[in-house]
Amino acid sequence: MRISALYVYPVKGCRAVAVESAVADALGLENDRRFAFVAEDGLAFTQRDQPLLASVVPQPDVEALSLDLGGLTEVLVPLSSFTELARVDVWGKSVPARAAPSNRELDDYLGAHVRVVMLDRAAQRSFADSRPVLVATSAMLARLGLPDIGMERFRANVVLEGDGKWRTLRGEHVLLEYSKPCGRCEVTTIDQAGGGRRGPEPLRTLHERFDGNFGDYYGVARPGRLRRGEELLPA
Repeated sequence: MRISALYVYPVKGCRAVAVESAVADALGLENDRRFAFVAEDGLAFTQRDQPLLASVVPQPDVEALSLDLGGLTEVLVPLSSFTELARVDVWGKSVPARAAPSNRELDDYLGAHVRVVMLDRAAQRSFADSRPVLVATSAMLARLGLPDIGMERFRANVVLEGDGKWRTLRGEHVLLEYSKPCGRCEVTTIDQAGGGRRGPEPLRTLHERFDGNFGDYYGVARPGRLRRGEELLPA
């Protein structure tokens, strides 16, 4: 099974970043869901709360997190500003983090008071909703039969050519172990370029024909680097 694409989501709920390679470990792919927006109630802010998150383009580096707000303006958050200890609620799981000061430009753009947080070094999981790595296949997308729906709607980490369900996926350096199918929500109905809601599909078809699932979650049994174009051996 060849890896046709690799994606990370540096800020939970924001635009995907395509990468040529990434190290996978117990937290998932490097730079994946290492930042998040947090609402006043401590809950991780997601596209369910504000679809415009899809239009926020994140770019982390060794000194700062850059956030392009829909091409209108850019907010730069220095990593040194993440100093306040915080706890983030991700579907009932409390994740340790460090918060940066609030930013009016972010609040105005998203229409809510939010703070940017960075995953604490002591965290045992990322800000991902569930398991560390989400794998999807081109065959599953083809079976949907919805030509206007692209793979970006499903926010996968690893996109494989072909079809199947596997207990393990073994790469040159990495071993992924199957965990469970990924039950989908209304985020799949949001345009991942502009952040607008686009009607009932593909969620309607997923519930009618596929038990509401698309893709599978995997854990990282052996850490290492994954590369686009690499063959993964299924078992």
